[in-house]
Amino acid sequence: MTGAPASRAAWSWQCTMYTGTSSAAAVYMDPGSDNGLTCSDGSTLTCSCSADPCVGMNAALPSDLVCAGAGPDASNDGCFSLHHAYGTPPTALTLVAGRGSGTLADACGAAGIVKVYGHAGGLDLLMSWGAIEAGRNDSSMVPASAAECQDLCDSDSACKFFTFNDQGPSGGNYGYFRGLCFLQEELACEGDAFSHYHGIISGPASCSSGPTPAPTPAPTPVPTPAASPAPTPAP
Repeated sequence: MTGAPASRAAWSWQCTMYTGTSSAAAVYMDPGSDNGLTCSDGSTLTCSCSADPCVGMNAALPSDLVCAGAGPDASNDGCFSLHHAYGTPPTALTLVAGRGSGTLADACGAAGIVKVYGHAGGLDLLMSWGAIEAGRNDSSMVPASAAECQDLCDSDSACKFFTFNDQGPSGGNYGYFRGLCFLQEELACEGDAFSHYHGIISGPASCSSGPTPAPTPAPTPVPTPAASPAPTPAP
């Protein structure tokens, strides 16, 4: 990653946390911050970096992904998964985004990449590193949110799921790689479909997709009682 311009961070230098497990309430913490959310064990979420100052190929990471809001997104009834990538993390993502620490779950396999949207400079670097196949890069749009990334997925018939890089605020010093949007095929394996990954949001092509409700059965008709036979007259 030595080819990354000095003015652009190779890895994000801020930690992402989702207050109330909601993507609509994202907060970006600077390294050294100790004013994060209160975790279930009573500790306070912190943001740290392996270098001081946190520059170059050194990722800022939260102390606890679950405390930082990992799980179903409360802002859309759990359609999105926060701090999760769909499938095993794409190679391009692992080169420019810190994953996290501790016990991290992995998906059962990798999802095929349909296309990757993002900043032209960042995509060019990822292409030069061999992290994105030729023809799968598209710099026509840099999504500002997971919802915009989902819209791109929904507009491509080959895309079934998406993975969006939400590390760092839009317009920050992570501009080359913030907003990377991976359009993905559906996994062919059985098992866990998502992998823990700091600051990553993933989900299906559409939140409205799902099983078709079973039709409401027609009411059972009430049988008409048989007519009583007329009495036989006495002789």
